Amino acid sequence: MRGLKEVILSITNRCNLHCRMCDIPLGSVGELPFEEWQKVIHDASRLGAQTVVFSGGEPLIRQDIFDLVKYAKNNNMNACITSNGTLLDEVKAVKLKECGVNVVNISIEGTKETHDSLRGAGSFDKAISALNYLRNNRIESTVASTVSRYNYTDLLFILEVAKDCGATTVRLQPFNLIFLQNDSRMNEFFINEDQARKLAEIISKFIDTAKEYKIATNPASYLSKISGYLNGKKLYPSSCGALWYSCPINPNGDVFPCWIEGANNNLVGNVARDGLYRLWLSEKRIKIVNSIIKRGCSGCLMSCYDEVFDGQLSKESVIKKAKKLSKITDYKKVMNKVYQFFNSQVTNLKLRYRYYISYRGSVWRLFKRRATGIFNKAARANEKSRPDKDKILSEIIKAKARINKEVRAL
Repeated sequence: MRGLKEVILSITNRCNLHCRMCDIPLGSVGELPFEEWQKVIHDASRLGAQTVVFSGGEPLIRQDIFDLVKYAKNNNMNACITSNGTLLDEVKAVKLKECGVNVVNISIEGTKETHDSLRGAGSFDKAISALNYLRNNRIESTVASTVSRYNYTDLLFILEVAKDCGATTVRLQPFNLIFLQNDSRMNEFFINEDQARKLAEIISKFIDTAKEYKIATNPASYLSKISGYLNGKKLYPSSCGALWYSCPINPNGDVFPCWIEGANNNLVGNVARDGLYRLWLSEKRIKIVNSIIKRGCSGCLMSCYDEVFDGQLSKESVIKKAKKLSKITDYKKVMNKVYQFFNSQVTNLKLRYRYYISYRGSVWRLFKRRATGIFNKAARANEKSRPDKDKILSEIIKAKARINKEVRAL
């Protein structure tokens, strides 16, 4: 079984905006208090998670967001915040710097006119200011955009915003029906065949321009599927590792196998009653996940799961290029094409590495978390066999000593 890598905590449904493509603020559910979220974060760390993503609603509405970030950092985890940016002023940026946040995602939907039409008058200028506050305080920022019929022609403009504001990453995600309370407005956001062809061309330019600007993005294989998805095509990855490595939790503490399956009422349990540690290891969760895998993925294109599309298309790309090379008889041309291809792959790897460490941490940090994960696994095995408590404590002390000795030796 693959281990937990991240927890996505939707800490509130409240939001200061009511965006055209999002009905989340209309959903009235309770919110766990600070102490309960502390328990969740602590359990996530025990399970080996590397990242906590704070989302909403608008997470900056909660006054304790800075303490939650600090608590995640104290538990040796990366902390990311997804925000609309309108509440992020200079004072909050300084607080975020002080509590050690790793990345803040700011939503930009396109030009000022497009953005404000989707998120409300004045929201574009505030989001741009937020990006500048983050840059001034040396906090890494990501520009995030929900792609739909309203803004698909603005994607290259969004890259320009990221470049001008010093964002290291741009993440795109197509509109999804789970953001609406019902599907009566679904046709408002999807696109027709002609628009899909135009979007595919824009995405291709988007990928090339991002490389030129040295801005990380979702995997190209994922981006290339957005036009088809918005045109109504169902896209099924061969497998979705997110069911094993990602854990979404809503404001009142309900745990789901993924956000899409949460909408299908696949409830694993509630952390306030049972705790994340027990729920993640429970037979019920494993049974739910296996049943989803057996019947097949429902075909979402949520950006939190974009990595699952990466491997398949990468292989297809290599095969396609190899076939083209086999038709070229000039040796120098072949070698030049090979050089260009590998140079492109190195550039991609550099951008992906920068994107990855923003959310998961450095190689050194990952090594320490891996060591902790091995230790926790051994501790769980000991706990299950119920040996003498003093013996368990002795083994824990010895294991910690060995890990510390190995770390010092590096």
